[in-house]
Amino acid sequence: MKILHISDSHVSDTDQFRKDPLKDALRELETGDFDLFIHSGDVTDMGRNEQFELAADYFDGVSVPRIIVPGNHDKRSGGLPLFKQTIGPAKGVEFIGEEAVVIYVDSAVNDLDSGRVGTVQFKVIKDTLNEYHDKSVKIVVLHHHTIPIPWTGKERNVLSNAGDLLDLFIKTDVDLVLSGHKHFPNTYKLENTLFINAGTVSDRKTRYGDTNSYNVILVDEEEITVQIKRYNGHVKTKNYARSRKNLFTEFGRRRARIAQISNTFISDSYRFREGAFKDGAQHLNELDPDLVVHCGGIVEEGIAKDYWFASSLLEEIEAKILLTPAGRDINYLGYQLYSENFGPLDQTYDLEGVYLRGISSAQYDSNEGVVGETERTSLFREFSGGGSNFQILFLHHNVLPIPHSREKGLLEDSGDLLRGAVDNEVDLILTGTSSHPFATKINDTVVANANSFSSVYQRSLYGNSFNLIDIYEKVVVVSEINCLWGTWRIMGMWSIENSL
Repeated sequence: MKILHISDSHVSDTDQFRKDPLKDALRELETGDFDLFIHSGDVTDMGRNEQFELAADYFDGVSVPRIIVPGNHDKRSGGLPLFKQTIGPAKGVEFIGEEAVVIYVDSAVNDLDSGRVGTVQFKVIKDTLNEYHDKSVKIVVLHHHTIPIPWTGKERNVLSNAGDLLDLFIKTDVDLVLSGHKHFPNTYKLENTLFINAGTVSDRKTRYGDTNSYNVILVDEEEITVQIKRYNGHVKTKNYARSRKNLFTEFGRRRARIAQISNTFISDSYRFREGAFKDGAQHLNELDPDLVVHCGGIVEEGIAKDYWFASSLLEEIEAKILLTPAGRDINYLGYQLYSENFGPLDQTYDLEGVYLRGISSAQYDSNEGVVGETERTSLFREFSGGGSNFQILFLHHNVLPIPHSREKGLLEDSGDLLRGAVDNEVDLILTGTSSHPFATKINDTVVANANSFSSVYQRSLYGNSFNLIDIYEKVVVVSEINCLWGTWRIMGMWSIENSL
C-alpha cells in the first residue's frame, strides 16, 4: 500500500500560500502509482468560500481514493458547511482494497486552535476498530497531533483527550495515525502504532527554519517506510517493523528495583489520606526497592507545617528517596523549604550502572511546567550516547498525554524534551502528573506516569497506588501496586534494545 500524505496546505489568494510546492506534491501523486491520498487538515487558510473553491480546483482532479479532514483553519468563519459542500465529508470510514480500513475524524473545534475528539466520535472510532480488528492495515486520520511535536514552540494545541486516544490506539493495534497542525514533520512509534505528523505542504509558516514538505508512506507485510520529502529536494527515509508481539522467556539478572510515587499531598487537610500513605509505605518497604523516586506533589502547599509533616512521614519509607518538585511544592515558602528539607531541585543517583537524573519542571504558583533550552542542552549533553548505563530521567510534568484526564499537564516544551530524550537514548522517563497510572514505550524509551500515592485526587480504579519498576538485563517491567491491599497488576513489559 502506498500513501501520499500532505497537510496544512492553507490555500488562499495571498502570498502566504505557496502553490508550487503543492503542485509538485500533486504531480508526484499522479505519477507515482499511489493507492491513497490523505490530507490531514487546514485545507484553507481562513475557511472562506473562495478559498474552498480554489482548493477544490486542486484536489478534485485527484484520481486515487482521497481522504481529506478539516483543520482548525477550515472551521473558522463558519467554514464547516463550506468544507462539506466543496471538499467532502468531514469524518467517516473508508476501505482500501480488502485489507485496509481508514477512519477519518474531525478533531477541530469551531473558531479555536485547540482540538477535541468528542464522546460520539470517540465511540465511533472504538466501535469501528473493534468491528474491523481483523483488517491487516488500520489507519486513523485527524488534524491535531496526539503526541507533542518538537521544534514548534510552546505546546498548547494537543488534543484535550489525547491520552484516551493514545490508549485506544495502542490497545487496538492501529498501524498508522496521521496528523498535521504543527507545520513540522515528525514520526514516533508508540508500541505497535506509528504516529506520523506531516509538515505544511504549501504555507509559508514553516517551523525551525524548515521548508515545505509532505510524506510518502509505504506499507507492506513486514514494515512501514516513511519518506519525508522536502521542497528543497531533501528526502529523509525511516523504516519501522510492523506489529509484533513479544514473548519473554529470559529476563536476565535483575539490575535494579525502583518504586515510583507521586502526589502524596502531605498536609493536615482532608485531601491527604494519611492511612493510604502509611499502608502504601508498608507495602513499598516489603517490596524492598533499591530506590524510591518521588515525581512531585510532595506537599499540598509550600508552607512550613506541611513540610515538617512531610519530613517526618517520609522517614517511614526505608529506601533512599530521590525527589523532584511540582508547582505546589515550591509555592509560598516552598522554594526555600524544599532545599532545606530535601536537597537540590535536580537530583542524581547511580545504582551500579543504572543512572538516574532528575530535572525540575515546576514553576512558581503555576501548574504549567517547562524545562527550558539551557537545561535541555545540558541534560542531553549528559545523557548523550548512554554507554553501558541504563539511563533514567525523572520529572513531575508528563511528556506524553495521560488517559482519563483532560490534557493540561504537558510541559510547554514537551515536544523538544521528548524528542531529545528519545534521540539521546534515555531508557526510561518517570513522570507524575494527572494522578493516573500509565506506562508505554515510544521508540526505544519507556515512559511511566504514577498515580497519586495518598491524595483523594486519584484516577485509578485500583485506588491510591505506586509503580514498581523492575529493570532486568533484557526486560523492563512496570507494575502498579495498590497502597491499601498491596495487590498489583502489570502495566507492561518491554525489551531493552541494548541489553545491559
